[in-house]
Amino acid sequence: MASIRPSQLAIMLTGAGIPLLLIIAWLAPALWVVSFAGITAIVLLISIDAMAARSSRALNVETNVPPVFFVGTGNPFALKISDPKRDYLPSIQVRPEFNEAVFQPETVMLSAEGLAEFELHMLRRGEARLDGLWMRWSGPLGLAWKQMRLPAELARPINPDIRTLQSDALRWIAREADFGIKAQFDRGDGSEFDAMREFVPGMDRRSVDWKASARHMALMAKEYRTERNHNIVLAYDTGRLMCEPLGDISRLDHAVHAGMLLSYASLRGGDRVGVYGFDTQPRVMTGLVRGNAAFSKLQSEMARLSYSTLDANYTLGLTRLSAGLNRRSLIVLFTDFIDTAQAELMVENAARLAKRHLVVFAVFKDEDLEALAVKEPETPEDVTRAVIADNLIQERRTVIKRLSRLGIDVLEAPAHQFSSALLNRYLTILQQERI
Repeated sequence: MASIRPSQLAIMLTGAGIPLLLIIAWLAPALWVVSFAGITAIVLLISIDAMAARSSRALNVETNVPPVFFVGTGNPFALKISDPKRDYLPSIQVRPEFNEAVFQPETVMLSAEGLAEFELHMLRRGEARLDGLWMRWSGPLGLAWKQMRLPAELARPINPDIRTLQSDALRWIAREADFGIKAQFDRGDGSEFDAMREFVPGMDRRSVDWKASARHMALMAKEYRTERNHNIVLAYDTGRLMCEPLGDISRLDHAVHAGMLLSYASLRGGDRVGVYGFDTQPRVMTGLVRGNAAFSKLQSEMARLSYSTLDANYTLGLTRLSAGLNRRSLIVLFTDFIDTAQAELMVENAARLAKRHLVVFAVFKDEDLEALAVKEPETPEDVTRAVIADNLIQERRTVIKRLSRLGIDVLEAPAHQFSSALLNRYLTILQQERI
């Protein structure tokens, strides 16, 4: 049911007309009937305009919604409003009402074709739910608004953004042969024996097998290839710090995007990949999967990583992770910390994990903190903020240096470069055969 409200034009006319009519009635009391008639005319015009406005029952609303939304911007959402009985529509203002997972869009004006297009911004993974649709249009005179809210029951899942993988994946495919990912190019790049062949000029003399050469009465050389079937574990700290926003989305969502690119590269290269998530206790723990077809399974498992308001329990989380691995693996730990006191348990348990596995400690560079430390102060409060920020940066560097001395790889990169930096680190590790 549409509600009727006076427009801004009606309020302005009323505000300007009533004092004028009252002045006339005061100066000429015999003309009070004219004043009363004027006020009545204004109210009557508003009522007539409201009745002449298009009926809400005549409007037909159709939605054009993709089957899934992605975290971040660039999610299209369109509405088409039509009137089967008439060929034209009034100027209708439209605003959809979503749940808290979606940044509420601005009101838009319906186009001449009856289309209202929005670009939605998803704040987190989960479910986007359209709770209602607000519409407002005026009468022919522009003195009254008809406003209505249509209830809606439309829900779509919000998944990690795989669209950002396209450009990065294309760059990776173009360079992957340099690191022995494709079988036809990986001979001679690794340490795993592949075949024996006759020595030709240009081959490494150290690859000559003298015993095989003696048996064949010719120089024979060994060919090697890069080892495959590594275990890659993407371990996510889903605690309070990782759920804080970094730019438009949370740190956890940035880490999920980077993990998806890494899992795509690892699965394509023949490695086995698993996902592990924990806060106060383990929440998500998948088995190791391999093959390109397993990427969709990993994507759905990463979508299950929930946002927690609790601090991460590194002792329980990393101990449970270590107990579930029966061979040396590459463990990428996505986490964050503020100071040395908070990072003490994290460093201790990460060092224990690094005795058996290769651990990459992936954290985001705090650009806001560094900008605050180097900002030119203008007030005494700015000096205090700069000193505190510099102390936090120094404590952060102390923890990173301590991790490096314990044999843990530390990756610290800005959010917009995090995915590519993590992929480059993975390819470097493969090239150096450290797994």
